[in-house]
Amino acid sequence: MTATRDIVTGAALVALGILMIWIASGFPQIGAMSYGPDLFPRIIASGLILSGLGILLEAARGIAPESEGPRLAALPILILLALVAAFAVLLPLLGFHVAAALALLVAVRIFGGGWTVAGAVAILGPLALHYIFYSVLRVPLPWGLLTPVAW
Repeated sequence: MTATRDIVTGAALVALGILMIWIASGFPQIGAMSYGPDLFPRIIASGLILSGLGILLEAARGIAPESEGPRLAALPILILLALVAAFAVLLPLLGFHVAAALALLVAVRIFGGGWTVAGAVAILGPLALHYIFYSVLRVPLPWGLLTPVAW
């Protein structure tokens, strides 16, 4: 049963990745930049395809993942999906920096990180991402609550 589930999961990830690349290929190019709005969807899609292929390979080789039981093993993933949905809802309200800090804090704690590490990631992560998007890629991020102190 686990091998069948892994084959279905792996195939679904590969199919989702291919679909994402196909959809992203229709995004318009902006200006004379060598990259456009399709860059990150293609990177994420490539990760999905590679993950799906890895799962398919392990299923074909008969390697079963270690499990704590179906319910306990799925709980962090379900919480992470809810966290992504909450981030999408809170982003326009709180702004990128606050929403990302909260999301990273919760994500690190869910996966076993201590409060010190979670706090450091929650503070440094949004700052690093802001630098990458704003300074390197020239993509503005919503400031939300921090609009009065935006630089």
